[in-house]
Amino acid sequence: MRSDLLIRGGKAVIGGKTVLCDIFTAAGRITSVRPHSGNPGHAARVIDARGLLVLPGVIDAHAHFRLRLGPGKYTADDFTSGSAAAACGGVTAFIDYTGQGPGESPLQGLKARIKEAAGKTYTDFSFHCMLTGWEKLKDPTGRMSECVKAGAPTFKMFTAYGARGLMAGDAALFSALEISRKLGALICIHAENGPIIDMLTERYAKKGGIKALPMSRPPFTETEAVGRAAVLAACAGAPVYFVHLSTGGAAAIVTSARAAGLNVFGETCPQYLELDESRFNGKDGFMYSCCPPIRTKDDNAALWSAVNKGDLQVIATDNCTFTRAQKNAWKGDIRKLPMGMPGAQTLLATAYTYGVKAGNISLGKLVEALCENPARIMGLSARKGFIRPGADADFAIIDPSASVKVDARKLQHNTDFSPWQGQKLYGFPKYTVLRGHIIAESGELTTPKTFTGQFQRRTKPQII
Repeated sequence: MRSDLLIRGGKAVIGGKTVLCDIFTAAGRITSVRPHSGNPGHAARVIDARGLLVLPGVIDAHAHFRLRLGPGKYTADDFTSGSAAAACGGVTAFIDYTGQGPGESPLQGLKARIKEAAGKTYTDFSFHCMLTGWEKLKDPTGRMSECVKAGAPTFKMFTAYGARGLMAGDAALFSALEISRKLGALICIHAENGPIIDMLTERYAKKGGIKALPMSRPPFTETEAVGRAAVLAACAGAPVYFVHLSTGGAAAIVTSARAAGLNVFGETCPQYLELDESRFNGKDGFMYSCCPPIRTKDDNAALWSAVNKGDLQVIATDNCTFTRAQKNAWKGDIRKLPMGMPGAQTLLATAYTYGVKAGNISLGKLVEALCENPARIMGLSARKGFIRPGADADFAIIDPSASVKVDARKLQHNTDFSPWQGQKLYGFPKYTVLRGHIIAESGELTTPKTFTGQFQRRTKPQII
C-alpha cells in the first residue's frame, strides 16, 4: 500500500526507548513502524528525520482558550490563536473546559463549547465538564452519565472560588466522587483551601502588591486541600486527579497516597517546575500571576523529582493568556489581577529544556508525562499519545541540538508577554504532524487558512 507520509530515519520514542526507524502513515493513521532501511519504499511525502527525535504528538490535558471572564470579556487567546500556538509547539490535542453556569447542565455546556471551537482549531480538542453549583444540579448521576456517553468522561471541581460560585464543599466532592466511581469517570480537582485564601486575600490585598499573591496563597492552602480531597476519594473508592500542583508538599501527599494503593493522579506545569517566586521582584512581577502561585526553588526540585519517579504523571500548561494591558488593569490590587500565563507553544520546549537537557528526567519520562499518560488517563489512548500501528499519525519532530531564544512577538499566542521571554529553549518542533498532515513547520503554520482540528470523543480513563 502506498503511504501518504513517510518519516524516515528518525529516532522515535517507543516504549521508553529511542528506536531508529521509518514510520509509514496512510489515511491519517500509522500503518507500520519498521527498522530504518536504505530502501524504505514510496510515499507521497517524505520527512527526512535523520538526526531528529520523533515524539508522539503532545496532549495538553489542561488548557483554557476563550475563557469567559464576564459580559463580553475573554482571555486573550481564542481557539484559533491558542491552537495555532499549540500546533507550533508540538501539541496535537488539547483538553479545555466547559463554561456553563452553576447548576446548569454539563452536557449542554459541552455542546456549547464544541460548537464554539468547531472549525476554528488547528489541533484536535476535547473538553472536561465543569461541575459547579452541585446543590442546584438536578439528577447529578444522570447529568454526569450523559457526558460520559457523549465522550467527555472527566469532570472539574474546585475547593476554592466560593464568591464565583465554583467552590464545592466536602459533601459535594464526596457525592461526585461516588458517582464517578459508578460511571467509570474521573473527577479532576483544583485543590486550594478557598475560605482561608479569601481571608488572607482581604488581609494582604490592599498593601501587599504582587507579594500579596503568595502571601494569600501559602503552600499549606494547597497541601491541606489535596490531603482532604485524597481522603474523600479513598473513602468513596474513586480515582482522583489533581490539576496544576505547585508544591513539594502536595507532590508528597500524592506519592504517599499512591504508595498506599490509592488511585490518585497528579499534574504539574512548567511554571511550577522551573519558575520561582523571585520573578515577583521585577517590574513585570505581576505578569507572572497565576493560581496557585509559583513557589520556591525547593518546590521546583521536589516536583521534578516526583515527575521523574512517576508520582506525578502529567505535565500540562493551564494555559490562560492575558496581554499586558489586561493585567495592567489590576492597579496594585491582586483581587483585580487576572491570573494565568500563556504556555501552549512552550510546553514541549520548556519540559525538554529544563527536564531532559537539565538531567531532571529522561526522554522516555518526558514522553510519558506529555503524551502517553495524558492519553491513558484522559481516555485518548486508543488513538493518541503513542507511536504504534493503528494510532493517529500525530508527531512532534524535534532537533535536539537546535535552540530558540523566546520572543513573545514571534510566538502564535495573542499576547505581548511570555514567562520564558529571552530564555534559550530546546525542543521546539521542526515539524508538527496531525493525522498525517504537517500542520506546522519551524514555528509557523503550514496552511493558516485550513482548520484541521476535530473534537475527540474520549473513552473511560485508564487507571495507571
